[in-house]
Amino acid sequence: MIAATGVRMRTTAVAVFALALAIAAAGVVVVLLLEESLDRSVTESARSTGRQVAIQLVREGARDLSASDVASTGDTEAVTQVLDARGVPIASDPAIVGHPPLTAARPVVGFETIETLPLGLNGDSDDYRVVSQEVNGPGGPFTVISARSLEPVTEASTRLTLLLGLIAVPLLAISGLAVYRAVGSALRPVERMRRTVAEISTRDLTARVPLPPGGDEVHRLAVTLNEMLSRLASAQAAQRRFVADASHELRSPLSTISTALDVSGRHPESTGDLVPVIGRETARLRELVDDLLMLARTDDATDRPQRTEVDLDDIVRAEAERVRGESALEVEVRAGPAKVHGSEAQLRRAVRNLVDNARGHARSRIRVSSAVRGDLAVVEVGDDGPGVGAADRERIFERFVRLDASRQRGHGGTGLGLPIVAGIAARHGGRARCAEPGEPGALFVIELPVIAVPKEE
Repeated sequence: MIAATGVRMRTTAVAVFALALAIAAAGVVVVLLLEESLDRSVTESARSTGRQVAIQLVREGARDLSASDVASTGDTEAVTQVLDARGVPIASDPAIVGHPPLTAARPVVGFETIETLPLGLNGDSDDYRVVSQEVNGPGGPFTVISARSLEPVTEASTRLTLLLGLIAVPLLAISGLAVYRAVGSALRPVERMRRTVAEISTRDLTARVPLPPGGDEVHRLAVTLNEMLSRLASAQAAQRRFVADASHELRSPLSTISTALDVSGRHPESTGDLVPVIGRETARLRELVDDLLMLARTDDATDRPQRTEVDLDDIVRAEAERVRGESALEVEVRAGPAKVHGSEAQLRRAVRNLVDNARGHARSRIRVSSAVRGDLAVVEVGDDGPGVGAADRERIFERFVRLDASRQRGHGGTGLGLPIVAGIAARHGGRARCAEPGEPGALFVIELPVIAVPKEE
């Protein structure tokens, strides 16, 4: 529950933070647009006031110009001033009578100058938008200066900022609460799955997590967990079968050795006859233990033997020569160049297991070959024995599997040779399979990623 709460809090914090950034960005844009609009309005108002005075100057000059003609609002928020050709005020808004020129700008006739200045009227420091324009008229030229305070613009933007801030606080609180509850609702099925998995013991893997409705990520997570539990149950069942089979296989030679020793103890004169039996069963026991250790190594993902470039054709020729020297079988060898990257000892063990398997079931001949086909290095071992049925070509690589009377313990196998081959091939990024033979007998194939050999120029 702590983890779920942590996820909820983090998700809520991120959502609230993102929303706050969005509101802040939107507020900045709105405030800037408002300021720009009000700024244009102030400038246009000052320009309009100045033009009215300028029109009168053009028509009548400054002779009949009075303070009421240039009066704007009657206070310092908006003031107008007219200067003569020497820059001396000849008419001013009543609020600034006797004030020096508001600006030193003297635009060319027909043009205007727009400035933002702190005029310091009534001792304040507010900025004013000042529009100056030069006009010709009787007794001219004249400079008309119209100024409007920007304080209303500042006040409006400040009020809007405060309003947006006040609106954002409850909006963020409501959004945070909604996200917190929504995330909690979304995580509720995950919590149920966690509790179900926590209650599953290693002794019983039959329980499954409930599937939430819909096809979203949580539903797919539940499906994946159930598939994982199914795989674990299958692996557990396979492990139990393996332990039972291994115990059975070990019990047989141990029972034989124990019986022989018991007979030898009671009848010392028969010891000489029992020694070969004990030696044979001891050898079988040693072979079985070695195979179990090799299987454990192929199953151990942390076991990483030293890997080098291995010539499979050299291994194929060596194993073929070994069989020729140990049996009367005809051995056909086609060792084409095939280089892979891996453990030479393990790959030699895999090829030897296939060759020994073929020798144990062949009637008169075995076939061993290596070649490169596309991007795969291929080793094939075949025999002219009873063969393997199509229905058993995958099952034969399972541990302690023997198919029929022709492939029983009498042939000396432990039932682990082919599983070892499959494990070694898988550890080297390839696979082992029982293929469809082109002639009577069995055909086993190892396929491994090949190392590209550069062509000689």
